[in-house]
Amino acid sequence: MASKSKNKGSYHERWFLKLFQSLGLRIKKQPLSGSLGGEYKADLLWNIDLYKDKNLVVEVKYRDKSNFPNVFNLLEDRDVALCKRKIGDPRYCVIISDKVFEETIIPIIKKAQDYDVYINTSIVKGESK
Repeated sequence: MASKSKNKGSYHERWFLKLFQSLGLRIKKQPLSGSLGGEYKADLLWNIDLYKDKNLVVEVKYRDKSNFPNVFNLLEDRDVALCKRKIGDPRYCVIISDKVFEETIIPIIKKAQDYDVYINTSIVKGESK
């Protein structure tokens, strides 16, 4: 039988899994919550790139109160940390490493902005697709 702590961790990993999937994101839970190491070192794997099959390594932490581990320690060998607490606002937060932010998130934002500019420019010119 799994310990109370492991059950609590698995519950909150599944909570994030369901939340992200409901938002249309491609994310999956790793076997044994990443304790196998190697390619299974994460709690979750978040696929963010439609073309390059880029997976972000995600660590999940839950606390009843706000005494979370140091965020820099959470991101060691991981791309993203998801921290969730029992009460309060915000209920959870997403912590992204600088490397992931600069190399992955910024290009996605720029691509979306370029697409929006193209669409809005086309609408102003009266062009349609």
